[in-house]
Amino acid sequence: MGTDRRAALPDAETEAADWLRQYAARGRELDDLSTYVDVVIAARSSGLLHAVETLLQALSARRTIRAARTGRRVLGWFQSDWVRPLLGTLAAPALYRIGTALGVLAGLVLLLRPIDDRAAVQLAILAVALLFVGRRDRPSVVLVVLTVAGAVSVDPGGWWYCLLAVSLQWLLFLYRDVARMLRQPWWARGPILGMVPLPIRIRLLVTGRSTRLANAVDLATSARAGVAEPFVARCDDLPAAVEPMVEICRSLLALDKGDIEDALALAARATARERPMPDTVRGWCLAQLASLLAVTGNPEAGRWRREAIELLTPRSCRRYSRELLLAEAQQYVVAAPFEEAIRLIHHYRLMAVRRRQFDLLHLTEMWLVRLMITHGLLEEAAVSLEQLVGGEDGRTAMFSSRDETANDLLLRASVQLQRQDRARLDPRRDVVTALAMLDAGTRPLAATTGRLLLAKLDDAAGEGTTALIQAGSALTAAQHGRYMLPSAAWRDSWSRTQLDAHSTTLAMASAGGDSALVAEIIELTRGEVLPAVADARTLSALAALDATADDVEHVGGADSAEVAEEVATVAALQGLSPVRQPPRVRIGSNLRLPSLDPKIAEIGLDRELSAIGPRTWYWSAVTVLDDCYWAVRDPAGRWSHGRIPLSEGTPAAAAYGDLLDALPFSRPGEDAEQVRDRVVAGALGRSAGPQAELDLLARVAAAFLPRPLAEGLHRTAGDATLVVSLPTALGHLPVAGLPLAPHRDLRVIERAAVVHMPSWGVVHAARRSRTGPTPGGWPARLAIVAPHGDDDMRVLERPEGVDRIVRGPLTKQQCRDLLHAMNEDRAWLLTLIGHVDAVPGNTAAGGLRLTAAEPGPVDRLTMSDLVGTGAGNEGGGSGDAANRAFDMPERVVLIGCGSIGIGPPPSLIAGQTPASEWLGLGSAVVLAGASHVCCALYTVYASTHLKRMTDGLIAGLSSGTAPVSELRRVQLAELARWRDGQRTYPVLWLALAYVGTGWVTP
Repeated sequence: MGTDRRAALPDAETEAADWLRQYAARGRELDDLSTYVDVVIAARSSGLLHAVETLLQALSARRTIRAARTGRRVLGWFQSDWVRPLLGTLAAPALYRIGTALGVLAGLVLLLRPIDDRAAVQLAILAVALLFVGRRDRPSVVLVVLTVAGAVSVDPGGWWYCLLAVSLQWLLFLYRDVARMLRQPWWARGPILGMVPLPIRIRLLVTGRSTRLANAVDLATSARAGVAEPFVARCDDLPAAVEPMVEICRSLLALDKGDIEDALALAARATARERPMPDTVRGWCLAQLASLLAVTGNPEAGRWRREAIELLTPRSCRRYSRELLLAEAQQYVVAAPFEEAIRLIHHYRLMAVRRRQFDLLHLTEMWLVRLMITHGLLEEAAVSLEQLVGGEDGRTAMFSSRDETANDLLLRASVQLQRQDRARLDPRRDVVTALAMLDAGTRPLAATTGRLLLAKLDDAAGEGTTALIQAGSALTAAQHGRYMLPSAAWRDSWSRTQLDAHSTTLAMASAGGDSALVAEIIELTRGEVLPAVADARTLSALAALDATADDVEHVGGADSAEVAEEVATVAALQGLSPVRQPPRVRIGSNLRLPSLDPKIAEIGLDRELSAIGPRTWYWSAVTVLDDCYWAVRDPAGRWSHGRIPLSEGTPAAAAYGDLLDALPFSRPGEDAEQVRDRVVAGALGRSAGPQAELDLLARVAAAFLPRPLAEGLHRTAGDATLVVSLPTALGHLPVAGLPLAPHRDLRVIERAAVVHMPSWGVVHAARRSRTGPTPGGWPARLAIVAPHGDDDMRVLERPEGVDRIVRGPLTKQQCRDLLHAMNEDRAWLLTLIGHVDAVPGNTAAGGLRLTAAEPGPVDRLTMSDLVGTGAGNEGGGSGDAANRAFDMPERVVLIGCGSIGIGPPPSLIAGQTPASEWLGLGSAVVLAGASHVCCALYTVYASTHLKRMTDGLIAGLSSGTAPVSELRRVQLAELARWRDGQRTYPVLWLALAYVGTGWVTP
């Protein structure tokens, strides 16, 4: 089978898989044939007779092997292409031995001329000794000693040149051994300081600083940071033109230690546009920056790599341009169409064959193996990896760095996981070896993968406890790695490994009886990223990274566009995003899964729940792949847990689909009016009637409401509180309206007030201690209604009981000034009524709409505005009007579509990640200072019914009673109206939700 480059290669997925499957099968056939390499191996290991037999077999297979080689128009097989370079590697020692012996003897002949018969005999005997010098086996050592003694006995006067010849031969072999240890692959050959202009190189050489810089550059870029650090430390008196190179070396050292943010910050400073340096030096610095960004999953790596290639065109820089071209090719092979990937592999395979470069040949075969894995051919990939991957003895594989060797070992172990009965190598040994090479704190991806593999191996072996310990370690490493670089690109690239860690650990823990452990894992999975406290200039740059193009110039204040233009380049290199790692939630007295970062704070969940009230229930859940794992804590502190299948055809999936049909989420092709008509006519509208609504919610409750919770609330005599912490996929469940028992209309809200918890991290970050006496009321000083300026919310324009009503349009600066003017103290109520927009993939950019949707860009009051600018003042900002904080009062009624921040519901299964980041405007208001917030789970429609509910919330929250109780009062009133047949819509009152931090921790 050959690949004609002139012919159209297969590009369909099935054809690509068939092509790769045939390639692997043909490779196994060729692997069974004997080659001249096998002859040399047989001669070394089995003796001459076996070597002769192997030679006869190799001669018969010679034509087959030769026909399968790579040519100008044909992509051949690794088993055929590797014969020549490997044969040269195996034959080189013998040829070197003979050549050096002849060279030493020739030197002695010239030295001793004329040579008599005795000297000729002496040199002939000495030649035998020289052929065996350097061999470390006992027969060779004995033979060398005897032949040297025999040569000396022929002519004792020539003892000195006999010893000189043996010593010279020994030194030549020592030199060869050192040269083999230091041998570099083809793409890394060339002057180390080739990027430095020749005049500066000469200057460094004359002043004796060239060696220091060369060692620092070579060691820092070779993943040998521990050795490189002293050399980098001494590079402090170099010319200004090469100082960026030293900063890049320091950046690489920081990366090796796991300080990714410091590494990227140093690299960004070294490659700043305004910094003067030679083009080739800049190109080298950009090349190292590209490798840093590639490690952290930043998609900008390719752009900087291509720019570096353009700058590293001189001949002296070929060492680095080759490395960049190979890195570019490796990224392209995985992502390119199959036909183009094969063409690229053929190009480099042909280069490897012509130059007899085994390292490049090995690399191209690894590319083909990765294509096999991509197309699901794990059996074929596993067989190939058994031959290709080295380093199982704990030493770094030839032509690979430590990290590359460990990653290849983990790759081989992962594909061997399901075929241990057919594996020729032990996958457990590969994993243990890889983990021994790496530090889990600085290489969380490899550590997570390795621990997960060990967990699955132990689970398959029936070691459930050991498997759970390994899975827990993997989950800890995954969570730690998630926040090593807080950028959206990093989290996206990390999500697959993190998802595997959460899924494996939850499945193993849920199978046991330790509900507290399951609860801790769920809380770890539910951990939210939090907005970072930063100044306005930084927030502007961060918004430029993650926000949509329309939103960039509106985030961070009036001058944010200019600020973003100044600092966006550096921020983009750093890959920053306005998030930070939240504290860990502790179940009981200690964490079962300790954090890798001892600086991370802890939240005692039992203490928090006890502070809410004496009859507080807690329900937390997470969706991972096609399962929902839940944990429930009753008021006595007892935990229970369970698992709900969500795959297609299950009762939960069917009930969830029916619920989404009744909620205001658009289907493909529907406009807003069609969605509204469908919802009004649906089970949660008015037309279907109370029985349809009860039947739907009963099915949802039967599928999702945990039995211990339902039964416990059903038995509750007095009023209780239910704290709900659900993930994005389940955040739209109308918990307040779920029936507690089948065939009975008894709802959750009739037994307990419901508190929605976005994140315990938000509570921890936002809680403010009250000073002074509690006021008897919270006057409704201000209502901001429809600040986008349209007339589509006219029915809500006059909320009752508000001192001052401001109707749109408003600018962001006017909103800031209004809040500042009204916020002489925090003991008052703010009402916000308007459209709340979500920006997919960027919660920090969504918010309260301040301009009409059409025409032109949309301006919003965002999370970045509410959280970030206030932080700028705290950090010593100017305090001018543009940077003044959006300080929120203690109580806020926020009536807007999906204002809690959950957003549209994703699929329960497809593409689901373990992160439950539903930070939105509701959480932003809490983080900005509010203690009690009432908002909406999903879209709500302006109507007289919504106005009645809004007025009831304003009246309740402005009184001295608890806001959670007031929301419950409004919902119970609407439920009573619904049961009495009066006009109301369940879809509206079920959307109302409470978030906040309004209890006092003892």
